[in-house]
Amino acid sequence: MLSEYAVDPAAIGADWRTFKDLIDRFGADRGRLISRLPVKWEKKVIQAARDAGVPDVRMTDIVERLRNSKHKVVDFNRTYDHEADWLDNALREHANRPFKAIVCDAGRTACAEAMQPDDCSDGHPLFGAVTSCDVIRTADEIAGALYTITAVSKEVDIVDPFFDLRPTEGNYLAPLACLLARLAGGFGSSKAIRIHFRDHNSRPPPALLARDGAAQVKGLLPPGYCLELYAWSQIRGGEDFHDRFVLTDLGGIMIGAGLSADGPTESAAFTLLNFEHSQGIRRRFADGSTAYARAGSAVRILDDGSTEIF
Repeated sequence: MLSEYAVDPAAIGADWRTFKDLIDRFGADRGRLISRLPVKWEKKVIQAARDAGVPDVRMTDIVERLRNSKHKVVDFNRTYDHEADWLDNALREHANRPFKAIVCDAGRTACAEAMQPDDCSDGHPLFGAVTSCDVIRTADEIAGALYTITAVSKEVDIVDPFFDLRPTEGNYLAPLACLLARLAGGFGSSKAIRIHFRDHNSRPPPALLARDGAAQVKGLLPPGYCLELYAWSQIRGGEDFHDRFVLTDLGGIMIGAGLSADGPTESAAFTLLNFEHSQGIRRRFADGSTAYARAGSAVRILDDGSTEIF
């Protein structure tokens, strides 16, 4: 559901109105992410604005907007040769792993996927984005829909009240295994994947969950990854725990029917969430939450199969 764009810092930074219009068109909630090419992409934008003579009052606005746009500019593990110019770097990376488009100034369009800032509208075939869709409920389709946002994020929270690793309680393991396999072979960094589910009387105690969970995900966790399992209970008179989400530090996806692989004849609606909304939902499942109550201890499963109860 998310697409990666290479955006020339000179093309977006040289004009304040262009910058203001273009930066607002990116973010996980818009279905578009700016590739961090180079790593200090924001500094390149600021330098381009200064070189173009953007007035100080506008410079202040550009700097502030960039500071508030960290969730829009994302590290896709691209390489950058500082001896070459930006477009040459973008074209080389595009040949290795294609961007959805390369946004650059007129006269520098060197491939079919290049486009100018003025062309960045929802109606353009290279810029249109899907923010809501039906996903077939197979392990591969679910994992495919979740891969990009989980790969580029530093923090991942999977929320499904009915999530259960026991095969008798639904096929939740297959999509998780498929997603972990994609992450192992992809460009993301190591991280903890936190899974939040609703507590009930038939849930196994933490010690049993640690033992059986470690056996079920044995060999699935990529190096440096860990899986954390949290049980939550509803607070009397508080929020209902029913909705399903995949939430990250970059944004989130609301999921209709759930994350179990129930077969190719069923689908679930996946909808990108507004950034601020997604972060508010994440806080419901964090320490100090007043929306739900932690039920017992959590379980951490490490990539070597060892476990911790905390």
